[in-house]
Amino acid sequence: MHPKLRLGVSEATYLRPLLSGLDAPDSPFELAVDLPAVNSVHLNERTGDIRCAFLSPIDYARYGGSYRIIPHVCVASSNPTNTITLTIKQGIRSIRKVAVDVRVTSEIILAKILLVERLRNLPEDRSGVEFVPMMPSLDAMLQKADAALIVSFSPAKRPTSEHYTLDLVEEWSDMTGFPYVHGFWVAREEDIEADHIKSLVDARNRGVAQLDELTRGQGLRGDGSPEELREYFDSFSYEFGDAEVESVREFVTYAYYHGVLGDVPEISFFDSPAST
Repeated sequence: MHPKLRLGVSEATYLRPLLSGLDAPDSPFELAVDLPAVNSVHLNERTGDIRCAFLSPIDYARYGGSYRIIPHVCVASSNPTNTITLTIKQGIRSIRKVAVDVRVTSEIILAKILLVERLRNLPEDRSGVEFVPMMPSLDAMLQKADAALIVSFSPAKRPTSEHYTLDLVEEWSDMTGFPYVHGFWVAREEDIEADHIKSLVDARNRGVAQLDELTRGQGLRGDGSPEELREYFDSFSYEFGDAEVESVREFVTYAYYHGVLGDVPEISFFDSPAST
């Protein structure tokens, strides 16, 4: 029997439909749960024995020459889910300092892009916007900054306060016409086999087909009622299609333009499993 391949995953609820059956005894994978940014480091530096991981677009792009993407599978969304929100302190007309969720990477770049390209309440010197990494606590963040970027890994309600909150997924979709891609499976070509790729695609197919069962099981863990969870999952899409590819390409191009990346990487996929 071949040893199980360690698969880097996060605790994000939206990831659950991609994991159906991957923790079973006969699965070729062993799930390693950590923050997305930590999984990215483990995969890149080959620490923690992680050989495939669910990465954000920016974490893929930084090492795009070394990685390929598992085809057909991603997590994307266009509609507001309160997964990525920017809350602006009441009375602020010129954002000069943004407190950002220290656990994430692509979402910080998304905020930077949208602040420059779409939002208008910025200082004249747009390069002067300061980003301050903090743990995600809205009140503490707004004590230190003009706005707070928070990423929710589980279903979240829109903040009820006197402050103004933007859903950055909706802002990205409105600006580009594409869904925002939260992440996808990434590996080096020499670290993964065709059977692994097929297992990841099959897991997505099972999870999407069994969302009602998934929501009942997930609801037992305190993430909301089955009805609320089904509405939450239905707000995401799990197919890495043409629109999602173009969205990732647009995102990394913006990141390059704003000095985050040294070049614009190719979006490179593994070959599709024969059975998809």
